[in-house]
Order: sequence, then C-alpha cells, then structure tokens
Amino acid sequence: MENVLQITESEQANRYMVPGLVRGLKILQAFSSEKPFMGVSDIAKELNVSRSTAFRLSLTLESMGFLKRVEHSKKYCLGLKVLDLGFKLLAGMDIVDIARPHMEELSESTKVCSHLAVRDGISVIYIARILGKHHIVSSVGVGTRFPAYATSSGRILLSNLSVAELATLYEGIELKRITENTPITIGDLINQIEQDKSNGYTLSWESYEENLASLAVPIRDNTKKIIASLNISCSTTTYSKDELLKRVLPQLLQKATSISTALGYRN
Repeated sequence: MENVLQITESEQANRYMVPGLVRGLKILQAFSSEKPFMGVSDIAKELNVSRSTAFRLSLTLESMGFLKRVEHSKKYCLGLKVLDLGFKLLAGMDIVDIARPHMEELSESTKVCSHLAVRDGISVIYIARILGKHHIVSSVGVGTRFPAYATSSGRILLSNLSVAELATLYEGIELKRITENTPITIGDLINQIEQDKSNGYTLSWESYEENLASLAVPIRDNTKKIIASLNISCSTTTYSKDELLKRVLPQLLQKATSISTALGYRN
C-alpha cells in the first residue's frame, strides 16, 4: 500500500509540473565553469529537444535577463538575473555566520585574534571575535565600540567615504591623541586613509594602544561597497611589521575575499 501511495504522489507531482519551466531551469543548470558559453545547438543537444524549442526557451530567458548574448557571437552566457537571485538569498544570511568559519581558520593559522567590525558613524563596533593561541588580554568583546579614526578597522571602514564625506563626518569633532601614532587632525586622518586606499589594507602600530599591532582589510558586498572590516590584532612582539605584511596579510586578504565573494562581491 505504501509503494502504491508513493507512486501515486509522484505521478500527481509530475502531472502538475510545467514542462517549459523545467526545461528553462535545466538550461540554466547546464552552464558551468567548464561550459560558460553555449549556443542554441548546444542547448538543444543538452536538453534533447529540437533547435526551434531551444531557440524559444533561450530567447525567453534572454528577455528576462537570465541569459545574456555574448558580444559578436551566437552563444549565450548566464545573465545578471541569475546572480541577483543568489544575492537576494545571501542578503538574508547573517554576515557573522558567513565570516565565522573563515575567521576561525585565520586565527588558527596565524595564532592571533581576528575580529569582524562595522562602522556606526564615527565609531567602529566589533560584531565577532575569534581568539588565537597567542591572544592578548583585552576588552575587545562583541559589541565593543572604538573611535574609528584611531583603529585599523575604523580606518578601513572610513576609506569607503570621499574626502568631502570624511570632512563632514568629523566636522566639529576633536580627534584626541591616544598614543603618539594616533592622527589628531582631519588632515592627518585623510592622508592616512588615502594611503590605506592605495595599499588595500591598514596597518596600525600602537595607534590605539601601546604594544598593540593591528592589520585590517575591507569586506565588500555585491554593490562593491565596504560593509565590514576583517582584522587581526596581536602584541607588537608577536610579529614584526615586516612579518605582518609578508606572512599574515596574504592570509587576511584571502579570507576577506572569500567572505566578500560569499556576500555577492565580484571584482
């Protein structure tokens, strides 16, 4: 009786399926890294349908943005609408959930703390932290706020702003000297951030706390905007500046790229 019921349910499901929709989805699934471009004949062969059927299906998907005609060619590639569907799905995921496994691997390989931070006005807020083997005792817990101008994460997040936006953001705000390496004027801050943009990272060496080094890189979303920063922090005796840039920075950039890609970023 159970088998009969299962067959009946399967037949009922098949009865309500829309063949045209199934074929259209199969076309999208046929594209891959090995087959990024396909013509109508390729699609017809892939679906085992006539060339005219493949043509109508491809034209429909093209008109909806799911397929794109390759310039100076009769072939198709996947359109932006396919990526957009993925972006909408990823948008519903928590960035911390996406970043955490990458942060854990980063802290495991570097043996130091890794942090994920976002900006709120002139403050930077840490939203995730993974301790490393050589972690230092600090108050950098989830939810901790720091002045953006004085931290590596903050400067990376501020680099998303134009010079005019930076000037407006800090208008009438005093930049207090925290250590000898902290910027104390908007001009100094802008110069540092412009250098950070050029480098693609921020290295803070005792800018916020004595004997503390920090290295931060940007995380971007599908709009290419910087939405968070990924950083590592450690004692200045754990790594030298040269070691941070040669040994740790490549790993940090790779993890940030993986997180950004998962959020829909495409270079």
